[in-house]
Amino acid sequence: MPFDPTIAFGRVLRSYREQKGWSQLKLAEAADLHINAVGLIERGQRSPNLPTIFALCRALGVPVSRFMAAVEDAAH
Repeated sequence: MPFDPTIAFGRVLRSYREQKGWSQLKLAEAADLHINAVGLIERGQRSPNLPTIFALCRALGVPVSRFMAAVEDAAH
């Protein structure tokens, strides 16, 4: 199966969110996003833009570089 970065991003996002014990609503509020956006991103139905990536990582307390490395690792 070919690597789909949007799906990998969503899986990694859900993993980090769940590690913090947060709901999608809590993450959405912390990142100043709509809860629907978080759900769409986690399901791989929406590809986040750069400001959204930074907002999510900042909210989760994860450096963007570490987060994106995890996305890349999800391909293997």
